[in-house]
Amino acid sequence: MSTESPPPVSAAVICHNEQEYIAQCLHSLRWCEQVVLVDSGSTDATLEIARGFPNVEIATRPFDNFINQKNFALSLCRQEWVVSLDADEVLTDPLIEEIRGLSFEKAGYRIGRRSFIGAREIKHGTWSPDYQLRLFRKSRSCWGGTNPHETILLDGDVGKLETRMLHYSYHNHQEYVERNTRYIHMMVDHLAAQGRTARPWEPYLHCVGNFLKAYILRRGFLDGYSGYFLARHIAGGSFLKYRLLSQRMQRLT
Repeated sequence: MSTESPPPVSAAVICHNEQEYIAQCLHSLRWCEQVVLVDSGSTDATLEIARGFPNVEIATRPFDNFINQKNFALSLCRQEWVVSLDADEVLTDPLIEEIRGLSFEKAGYRIGRRSFIGAREIKHGTWSPDYQLRLFRKSRSCWGGTNPHETILLDGDVGKLETRMLHYSYHNHQEYVERNTRYIHMMVDHLAAQGRTARPWEPYLHCVGNFLKAYILRRGFLDGYSGYFLARHIAGGSFLKYRLLSQRMQRLT
């Protein structure tokens, strides 16, 4: 643990109709010098709630994709160190203490997530511990990757924190299916635009591989029905993604 005062930190959050969790998210960022909240047209009480936090600065931007939205939020952060959260993520007090006690000698730090479907925490499978690069130097980073699975591209060494954040992923299984079906189509559009293709056998290979990884190798079966549900739908989503890519390639040949 560092004995020096920690550097000031900006936070970046993007949101759209997140009234259920936004208060918890922003409360967990109360220690930050600045919180940039980029909203894409919320029609619920999200912004009314956000205005109650004195360190929150609200900006608006029409949503096109997650990478551009998060890069816009990052551009508004004034501090060199930035913590980036989704609106359904919450830092716990022990995690905040760990962050404030860092020596900040790395270019960034990964934070694990404790993810929930409804009230059920998913403790195994590919969802746990689910480390994400969420604390980083602004001058060495930008958002990239594949929509909707954006990731920070960072120049420098990366550390890992011991304490995890809370991630209130989905209210129920049906919401998971509906939202991830949209995400898969978004991902296929992104990959196809970059010239990514898939062979006819790839959907089956990735489907079987992802199910075995999530349910057997990562012990998703220990989460009961939720573990089986996630493994099955992760596998099915992988099958759909590569099948759609394969079909696009066939139409072009």
